[in-house]
Amino acid sequence: MKKLHHFRDIINIAFIVIILISCNSRYPENNIIGLNQNIHHDDFEYSVTNFIKAKEIGEGETKLVASGNFYLISFKVENNAKRVDHPWDNSIAYIVDENGKEYENNLPAQKKLTESSSFGWIEKHVTSPGSSDTAILVFDIPEAIKTPYLKIKGETLMGDVFDGGKFRKMKIKLF
Repeated sequence: MKKLHHFRDIINIAFIVIILISCNSRYPENNIIGLNQNIHHDDFEYSVTNFIKAKEIGEGETKLVASGNFYLISFKVENNAKRVDHPWDNSIAYIVDENGKEYENNLPAQKKLTESSSFGWIEKHVTSPGSSDTAILVFDIPEAIKTPYLKIKGETLMGDVFDGGKFRKMKIKLF
């Protein structure tokens, strides 16, 4: 009887290991992805659909000039949940450079972009189950930065347990 119980324990452990390996194989080994590839966070998917570098936003006397380069990031959130809304705001993502320095979304530049484009600025987003939303995030990055990556912030949710919150380690290449 003890041998049978021991055998079940081995089978259970093997099953758990297989599940963990399959969950972790979803992303490339180096945790770097590109445009239109998703970062998975529980029932939510985040992606960068496009980005543009610009020296200024707006026109005339009220234009904003970047201290380096503005990165205008077209950011998409997909909610694959069946019943739960996904609340998020413009601080959901940040840029990290090759030295590990972090850059936050520039709210004044993001609001200024609203004045000169059809982009509609919203402070708080709520993405309904089965739907997606987009925003344009704006970062002012020093010109010397050659390899910026976008990363995601957030709390570990139930669906992140098996991959160890891998969404925080993923980086979207912006060069």
